[in-house]
Amino acid sequence: MTGEPSLCIRGCGFFSTPQTKNLCSKCYNDFLKDESARYLDTFNINPETAVEAAEEVIAEEETAVEAIVVKKKDKKLISRCNECKKKVGLLGFHCRCGHMFCGSHRYPEEHSCPSDYKSAAIDVLAKQNPIVKGDKLFRL
Repeated sequence: MTGEPSLCIRGCGFFSTPQTKNLCSKCYNDFLKDESARYLDTFNINPETAVEAAEEVIAEEETAVEAIVVKKKDKKLISRCNECKKKVGLLGFHCRCGHMFCGSHRYPEEHSCPSDYKSAAIDVLAKQNPIVKGDKLFRL
């Protein structure tokens, strides 16, 4: 860093620094704005395509809002027991069959669940515990 402060190269009378390309802060901000505008002009954005893109984004947002509304409606139906239709609220139990049940119908035997828990457990154990066999020894 030099001992003397230098003036802006555009001649505005303010001091500059080498980090800002020998421009004062105001001139440097103007320089950055001009440079970014030139960069954006290289893309040649057509106003018609920009409007079409904006319409697509708005349509996607509307479908997302509709999906949220549908989910909220489904939540109202899910908050009841599938067997006795009792309100379960946050205390409901989700089963593997995809339904929600109250405390008395949460067990698979109570609501005649079509999911086969036994075969699923056997498959999980088979994957977790592979068969291990040692090499056979040759007798002399």
